[in-house]
Amino acid sequence: MKRIILLLITLALAACARNPFAELDDILDRYEEIDERVRLKTETLRSRFEEASSDSLRWECAKGLYDEWKHLNLDSCAYYNGVMLRYAGENPSRELRSKAALVRTLVRQDRADSAQALFNSLSLPPDASKEDCYTYFYTASRLYSNQKFLSRQEISQRVALCADDYLRRDSTAIRAHLLKAMSLRLGGRYGDAIAYVLTIPPSSITDPYDLSSYYISLASSYYEMSNWDKAIEYDIKGACVDLETGMNDYLSLYSLARLLFRKGDKERAARYINRAVQDALDYNYPLGLRRSANASTLMNGAIHEINHSRKIILVTGISFVSLLLVIALLALFSSRQSLGRVRSINRKYEQSQNDLRNVSLIKDRMLGEYMELSSNYIYKVDENKFRYRKILKENGPDSLLAVLREPNFADSEYPNYWNNFDKIFLSIFPGFVESVNRLMQPAHAFVPDGPQSLNTELRILALIRLGITESKRIASILHISKGTVYTYRSMMRQNSLDPEHFEENIRSIKDLENLN
Repeated sequence: MKRIILLLITLALAACARNPFAELDDILDRYEEIDERVRLKTETLRSRFEEASSDSLRWECAKGLYDEWKHLNLDSCAYYNGVMLRYAGENPSRELRSKAALVRTLVRQDRADSAQALFNSLSLPPDASKEDCYTYFYTASRLYSNQKFLSRQEISQRVALCADDYLRRDSTAIRAHLLKAMSLRLGGRYGDAIAYVLTIPPSSITDPYDLSSYYISLASSYYEMSNWDKAIEYDIKGACVDLETGMNDYLSLYSLARLLFRKGDKERAARYINRAVQDALDYNYPLGLRRSANASTLMNGAIHEINHSRKIILVTGISFVSLLLVIALLALFSSRQSLGRVRSINRKYEQSQNDLRNVSLIKDRMLGEYMELSSNYIYKVDENKFRYRKILKENGPDSLLAVLREPNFADSEYPNYWNNFDKIFLSIFPGFVESVNRLMQPAHAFVPDGPQSLNTELRILALIRLGITESKRIASILHISKGTVYTYRSMMRQNSLDPEHFEENIRSIKDLENLN
């Protein structure tokens, strides 16, 4: 028995060794679970804030909310930073931490000059607490590392001074050692930075954000030394920490995707960049938005390569199936069977041909719609790229960011997109609405606006029938909030005849090819 258990453990470890991305992919697949966990945590903190009976408690609750939102959403981060400043009162420590948080908020908003001016007004007393020291020096590192007008050597020198001062105050602080490693890396001493960081056991780091910085420090140093395998190893570890904690302003997954693309793993790189871009947009982070432009170029190249490969596979597959069909027909006509069986086979063959023609027509329509939409999208992407480049050149980064915050041009395309989706879907599932109504209580049956149109609830059910069951994906496709999707799904289950198996029954609705 012990030998069997040992063998199973060995096989499990071997499987993990063969697939270094297994843990990261598992976390990516659990994004809804992680998102819900983070949401519940912030809701709990918000409830405590609303119930706080004194300014002191309100400040503590506001700080907790700021600490949660600083990596989740820039607007909420800025809001609770303002609440911290409001309730800091005359307490020097709270005032220091509130203003330091504002410096970091200004840095995230790409307002480095304002951040520098505010930071210069802060002072750290000799007897400052560990929390105050951590806040001050962490703020300094964030400020200096985002000052584009400084050279790497100047940034390295400033970070080194911060690290030395921090180490004199608290030689056991993990952040102080990470600052020291950062100064070595910025100074071009990548080997020394790696050796220094590796003296810190990861098990001694309790703060997940410090642990993320630990892995990013190693990945960045190995990348500069062109040791891509090691850089990928630590980028994976950093991405696991970032995503597990629900962070949206990370660098790890983007860096990992960039390396994978260079190594030829374009499909995985495209998946990771897609998630990194979505999180940057959710965070509304200027730096993330700038990364998005580069990421889009990278992802488009990867998708082009993947689609080209898939096209070759598809053409090969069709040719092979056609060859098999010819062989089957030759065998059919050469066989000596009874006339009745031949006629029966011919009837079945003719029926299958009709079905195939129907399916072929549907697929041709879908392909035509896809090619037209893709062509329009490529044209609009190119048109907007030219527009953004012109704005950047003539008016500068601030004007470009203002344009990026304008309502999305895609909003006007959604009615046409939904109309095409309704027509194509109903051509594949012509009895879909009737099938859904048979699952609903009579008083809650759906009445579409027209014979070839669906409403929002029916589109949600259509996507579920197509296998898209995650509320976040449904919300993204239909351009509605995730909360709206939750509400509709819950309401439709409650109004169905069999709430427990409602969505399972939806996924069992037959398409055109299987109606008979």
